[in-house]
Amino acid sequence: MKIAVIIAEFNPLHKGHEYLIQQTRALTDCTHIIVVQTGNFTQLGEPAIIEKHLRAQSAVMCGIDAVIEMPTAFATANIEVYAKAGVQLANVIPHASYLVFGVEDNNMAILKEIAYVKLKQSHEYEKYLKIHLKAGLSYVAAQGEVIKKLLPKIPPAVITRILNGANNILAIEYLRELYRLKSNIQPVAITRFQKGKHETNTTALAIRDAYYANNLSFEDHIPAQVLPFIMESIEKHPIKEMFESTILFNTLNELDVRQTNDVTPDIVNMFRTRRPVTYQQLTTAVQNTNYTPKHVKRVALHATLGITQKDINLIYQNNYLPYTNLLAIRSDAHELFNELTSIRHTPVVTHGNRNRPVMNKYCLRLRQIDQRATTLYEISCKQRFSQQPLYVNTQTTPSEPIISDEPIPTPTDTTTETTENEN
Repeated sequence: MKIAVIIAEFNPLHKGHEYLIQQTRALTDCTHIIVVQTGNFTQLGEPAIIEKHLRAQSAVMCGIDAVIEMPTAFATANIEVYAKAGVQLANVIPHASYLVFGVEDNNMAILKEIAYVKLKQSHEYEKYLKIHLKAGLSYVAAQGEVIKKLLPKIPPAVITRILNGANNILAIEYLRELYRLKSNIQPVAITRFQKGKHETNTTALAIRDAYYANNLSFEDHIPAQVLPFIMESIEKHPIKEMFESTILFNTLNELDVRQTNDVTPDIVNMFRTRRPVTYQQLTTAVQNTNYTPKHVKRVALHATLGITQKDINLIYQNNYLPYTNLLAIRSDAHELFNELTSIRHTPVVTHGNRNRPVMNKYCLRLRQIDQRATTLYEISCKQRFSQQPLYVNTQTTPSEPIISDEPIPTPTDTTTETTENEN
């Protein structure tokens, strides 16, 4: 068994994701692909347009073998924390051989150099970064200047081009965490899906924006085999007005400069002096080049969910996650199911699994945040969702049920237990 791992949101799954899955099969000798997916709230600090189990189901329908969940506290944090959590989960999966990710600029050698210098010269990196930020540069521009200083042999134009790609930046963080963990997982970069000679404009963000603006032809962007399913599922998206009103109220009344993750006195002062009465006003309230609307959205969500800097620090104090939830798996993937439920270091939570999480403070705190997120999402959707893993029958025809009536059998004590990857 050789497993390739993809860290993703699939919000929603589109043809670019389908291409990534196809290329993972083509370019590696993997026997299975597992996705580490965010839950009902994403790295942008927004509610997912489709509930997490249903997004996982669409992934399995498009060729993924199993989907596990990244805890909410880390899934909604900045790129560094998001990447750290994703790689730590990948690193405990038995037989994990590859970490596959999309990039705009497929120059693995330079991506690795940047990741390595950020890890090995972290003190110098942080020192110079602060200098450039104080000089008034945006975070992206400041980061570029620091990398150019620490890697003078790489042409500055090349560094600028690489750091202008959001997927490139995420890839660098994946590589940095692989280096830090001394992992044996091999990174595999795949250039983003191209249509003819021009890169497609299909992104999950563009699809969501077009959907909310009632200006979208799904047929052009969603894989045909899941198009009806995704169109049906997307109708259950969170009622944005209710979600945004809740976030706005909680942010203005519960934001704590001493605790809320990623908050600063500048953000708090701006919120309190401008007193936004719409969510759009909230996300544009901070007039400072160091804070993007994405940053402000994450702060607002973390204020509502009660995610503190202390909670985020847990991932730096530990090199593992205390659990992960199984969201979906192929109904015939018996061997893979047995391997996943045998993991001891980061138990996979599912009905009847052999190993269960140790209920220490780390685990209990992350689960409390997950539960708050589930409650907020269901209230926003005005609908309850099942919290059980989905066992997906990928051999169905359109007239047959997608969810198997016969879930994967629970592993027995006689099953050979495989030690998890200690890379």
